[in-house]
Amino acid sequence: MFFSCNTLLHLTGMFLTPEDNTGNYRIAVDDRFAYCKRVVLLGLMVMLTSLTSAYATHFKKVVVITSGSPSAIESNILELLCERVKEKSRVRIFIRHTGDEPLLIEKDPGTLQLFWGIAAGHAGIKALCFQNRIPPLTEQNPGPEGFLLKYFPERKETPGKMIVAGVDNRGLLYAVGAFLRESRLHAEKLEMDQPDIRSAPAFEVRGTQYGQSHVALEKAKVRRWTKKDKERAILDLALAGANTFFVDRGTKEEESEDIRFLKSYDLMICSTFLPNAIADKDYPREWRAFESIGRESYICPSVPEARAYILKECERHFSNSPAYDFIQLKGGDGGGCECDRCYPYGKTFIHLCEEIAGIIHRYHPRTRLYFTNQKFDNESDVAILDYLNEKPREWLWAWGYGPGSDATTWQPGHRQNHRMDLFRYPGFGPYGLYPKELLHQLPGRHKILYFNEITHWKYSQHGYIQMYPRADKDGNQPPAWSHEIYERRPDQTLTMVYDRLSFFAWPKYYHRVFNDLMPYGAGDITHSSGNHDHFNQWMWQRLLWNPRMSVAGVVNEYSTNWFGREAAPLMTKAILQLESNMEELENEPLQDKKGINTYYTSVQQAGRLIPANLMKDNWLWRMYMQKGALDAYIRLDLIQQLATKHSIEQRIIANRKNIKWNDLTGLIDHVLKNETPEMIRLRKEASRLGEESNDIFGTRSEAIFNLRHDYIGLGWLKRQLERAERANSETQRGELLDMITDYEGRKVHALYDNLGTGNAAPHVVAGYPYDHGQPYVSTMLSEENRPSQRSMHFTQDEDQGVTLLYTDLAPGRDYTLRLTLVRPTFQERYADRMKQKTESVYANNKLLAENIELPENRSDFFTFEIPSSCIKEGVLEIRLMKDATLFAGDKSAKLSEADQPADHMLRTPVSVETEQWRNTGGWGTLLSEAWLIPRQQEKQSSKGDH
Repeated sequence: MFFSCNTLLHLTGMFLTPEDNTGNYRIAVDDRFAYCKRVVLLGLMVMLTSLTSAYATHFKKVVVITSGSPSAIESNILELLCERVKEKSRVRIFIRHTGDEPLLIEKDPGTLQLFWGIAAGHAGIKALCFQNRIPPLTEQNPGPEGFLLKYFPERKETPGKMIVAGVDNRGLLYAVGAFLRESRLHAEKLEMDQPDIRSAPAFEVRGTQYGQSHVALEKAKVRRWTKKDKERAILDLALAGANTFFVDRGTKEEESEDIRFLKSYDLMICSTFLPNAIADKDYPREWRAFESIGRESYICPSVPEARAYILKECERHFSNSPAYDFIQLKGGDGGGCECDRCYPYGKTFIHLCEEIAGIIHRYHPRTRLYFTNQKFDNESDVAILDYLNEKPREWLWAWGYGPGSDATTWQPGHRQNHRMDLFRYPGFGPYGLYPKELLHQLPGRHKILYFNEITHWKYSQHGYIQMYPRADKDGNQPPAWSHEIYERRPDQTLTMVYDRLSFFAWPKYYHRVFNDLMPYGAGDITHSSGNHDHFNQWMWQRLLWNPRMSVAGVVNEYSTNWFGREAAPLMTKAILQLESNMEELENEPLQDKKGINTYYTSVQQAGRLIPANLMKDNWLWRMYMQKGALDAYIRLDLIQQLATKHSIEQRIIANRKNIKWNDLTGLIDHVLKNETPEMIRLRKEASRLGEESNDIFGTRSEAIFNLRHDYIGLGWLKRQLERAERANSETQRGELLDMITDYEGRKVHALYDNLGTGNAAPHVVAGYPYDHGQPYVSTMLSEENRPSQRSMHFTQDEDQGVTLLYTDLAPGRDYTLRLTLVRPTFQERYADRMKQKTESVYANNKLLAENIELPENRSDFFTFEIPSSCIKEGVLEIRLMKDATLFAGDKSAKLSEADQPADHMLRTPVSVETEQWRNTGGWGTLLSEAWLIPRQQEKQSSKGDH
């Protein structure tokens, strides 16, 4: 147990406040009545601290007593222990073998005897356990890969002793991890309490990926990791409890080097084989797969020549490959084929995997194989389960669950359809419903192994959803009781600055995800695309070891391990706060988020409490501090943009007849180009910290190079001012200025709908928020659009487009309909598929406009007159209709019998193309905003801007 002075004051409700500018402090309390009670409690806690401190031990020398003949792996682990201690401290470490004469220094005060090694082969450890009636370490107690950390206090002339023992090699490695977490390394000494820990992991497979992301290298402009950097990243996670690592990155030589290193610590290795991927860009076009989003680097396994190529490549690869512990046969999320010959792809895929397994096991019979069903549909799942239940399939170890696998969540990446039958009762859903059902249907010999994605903070498996999910191919959307996971949105300002692969920590939500999913699995080899998700990866490994850890417990352990005990409370507070800072909160927009400053101050103050020997190379604190400085910068930039907008609106209201147009547009130009003094300070601070973290460990925030943005659509405001200046009449100018000062039209009693996720659109009765079919890309929509113009509803290939329904309209009243329309600019790889540009507008089935071309990238307004004669009994339906030529091909067309087995359920080529179009953001109708504005009784002409 450990309390700092500040911790004690916090727990008693007391805190330090500056008495005056001299820096002297007094104790303040927030409740005078409770003062005496708190003083008594403080006294008791000081006594408790004294007692617990008495148990703390201090050592300047450590004698490591190994077994008589430690193995090469034991020696590597011992070298790791010595290196980690010497990095931060000048504590002297001596090594001797059991049976050798004790060293003279072993009786010196402040010397620790460390009985270290695999328990079963270490006579000294066995003797200590026998003398102290400690049960021997076995695979039953504490369990495989388990360890014992046990301290025996000093007695007279007997030095302090400690057992650091493993059940096996990996148990010894994890014992070192626990020893380092329990130690407080000072410049001249090692301090610890008196640990007594007997522990083993809860899950068999605890793994992840490692390396630097392309975002770090290309956008954050970091240096490439050295061999030592990479090995350190691996060992940091191994010391936390990881036992498996993906090694499918880099060149063959790099992979071989990584495998040798991992095996030198007895860690397991996993590789990925994507059966129908092809590297040769010049393969025959008739082999091409119909991949879910139309990627070209995959071939169809139902084409005989392509299948033969796949099996030949498999033979070539694995006949000359290392013996991996696991191989992931990846089914989708890049891969698969949705053509008619392959349908349902799960059936084609699993039979192909069986052939591939025969080849792999011919060379590597002990390798465990698992597949993933990422982006598969229900029909594919059924086909695979039928195959597995038909007879024993000894080649397969586990069903892999990765991004897009879950049939009860609408994750970005778009699984084609969902298990709606599982939604009758929520249970612990939605995350747990599918793996629970899957485990029921799988034969008992097979396990579920997770491939959870915890590396993207937005547009990802468990990340923030930027737009509410669109309907799947069966027209289904999530049930109401699971809406909460889709209403978690990233802060719309921060998302313009930070990449998907940006530095972040999510303790609370990921803790929930872990506990919802993991009861059904044998473990997890998480998907990580870099080092920016450091906390998430570390927490996942600690929970795979001990899933009962609380959120606060795991964050505090992390903070203590990486920042020291004095700084841990403040870093814990900051990390928990960060999660709220990143989220779009309905009643707390970024400009009002006090948590931004709370986080910044907490990390800053924590830095002052980190001892110099720990701060010297602490790249991680520098990354958290960068995040704080950058978030604070963005918030200040947003505040100055909002202030400029407000100033312009007030000037227009105060003096409409004598507007100085250049002054107003000049204000916009100025604020988009200039920084306040505090913004400059924060940017320089972040840049300095980024240089330091890059020098230390090749890591830095990419946001440093992407800070200036138009967050609120000042570009639209400037454009509107220029239109008003050019207006042909005072009436038109007044209408354009009214849209600046009263955008939603409250003064003219407009019925306003702001379409898109999380917005107020009370009149929408058909359509759903547009998710672009892919992550937001900055080039898709211009920042010169207002935020309300950037979000929208859409429909896809449905016959009915986005529809608004107005009721109880005033009888005999004419109206003006104003619509905001815009279409995105698609990335080059999707652009060829996106032929849609126009839509038609109907009012109560009366055509208002046919095939209007939507402006690309930058929005505009379209206005229409709605005479009272068009309104029926106070009801008006505004319906958008897609281009009639969109997917007008023969949807009943089928492949010839010669091309397809007779018993195959055929789908049409058009349906495959439609699915690819839908999956990549295809739209039939789009609408960003709508106003229905009652007109004055006297008729006025009101032309809109086109």
